Amino acid sequence: MTGLPASLHRCAGWLIACAAGAALDATAFTVTISSGPRSLYMVVGNGTMSGRYDSGGTPGNNATINTVTASVSAANLGAGPVAMTTNSSTTNSLYDNYVFCSVPTQVYVAGFFRAPGTVGSASLTVTAPANLVSGSNTLPFNTISWQSGGNGDAVPTIPSGSFIGGASQNLLAVPANTWFESCLAFSYANGSLPAAGTYTGRATYTLTAP
Repeated sequence: MTGLPASLHRCAGWLIACAAGAALDATAFTVTISSGPRSLYMVVGNGTMSGRYDSGGTPGNNATINTVTASVSAANLGAGPVAMTTNSSTTNSLYDNYVFCSVPTQVYVAGFFRAPGTVGSASLTVTAPANLVSGSNTLPFNTISWQSGGNGDAVPTIPSGSFIGGASQNLLAVPANTWFESCLAFSYANGSLPAAGTYTGRATYTLTAP
């Protein structure tokens, strides 16, 4: 299936808070885009694009910080994973407007790395603090995990995983002149009996290129 146009590929088919004519890889939604002036773009949750990117849409800045939350009742404490929901409203791909993610269960993550040539790659990373905090009480950030997917993807673009907490972790290498996107569904492990409270923290996603 490698080399199918985006439309055919499509037919086949957070964090507690976050700061922020092509050939396709048949296993995940990554798209080769035209080369050009060096530029990076990334969106986590709600982003801004003036029209579809594959039709000449232009990325814009969006200061929205979306959240994912989970509420655990006293009776359910320590009883196993609890799905988190997001206040992000993004379901459609900014690349071609395909309905890619499901809300409120998934957070849309996408972006691109453009360069004049074909050498090099950008790195998508996420950094989270060691703990979620509620007053003087804490919960390890590694109790939050995500399942990666997207409608029509045979294999997720961003691998599923858990936050390390207190360190930066690599999520994806993005080759020059490539668009990528995925949908992340977060969950809380709920394997302990923490003190009552509202525990919060922020994970920051970053796309960088040398």
